[in-house]
Amino acid sequence: MYKGKDLLFMEKTLFNPINKQHEDYGKYLFEQYKMFVELADRVSQRRANANNFYITANAALLTIASWFKDDFGNYMYLISAVGITISLFWFFTINSYKQLNSGKFKVIHKIEEQLPLALFEYEWELLGKGEMKKIYFPLSHIERVIPLIFIVLYIALSVFICFSL
Repeated sequence: MYKGKDLLFMEKTLFNPINKQHEDYGKYLFEQYKMFVELADRVSQRRANANNFYITANAALLTIASWFKDDFGNYMYLISAVGITISLFWFFTINSYKQLNSGKFKVIHKIEEQLPLALFEYEWELLGKGEMKKIYFPLSHIERVIPLIFIVLYIALSVFICFSL
């Protein structure tokens, strides 16, 4: 995380004080804000697409596993290893998108300090900043559990194979 001097540098680099003198500064600020909010939304869409890809990959892998049920032992370890690998990549992809979105929303909150309304900041406060589960349970917490469930499934499959041979 950034501290002290780094935060001061970031503050100076986000807002160019020379441009504040421009007569259309507010208009440009708002246009850039809208564009940045749209970019944050696109990250969320890419995140959903990535989740769909990993769900499809795991479903395909489990379908392939069902084809080899008669020759269980020979292929299941390989299928389990591939499934665990896919699920780990999925888990790390979710974390990466979460970090990217967190960064984008910090920038959005900073820009909102210059706008009449701080809608995203206010909403985040109303939702308890994701820390009060009764008010708001962040989707990323749920998302990260799903790859772990698949990992446990693949491990259980491997253990089952080990004891059935």
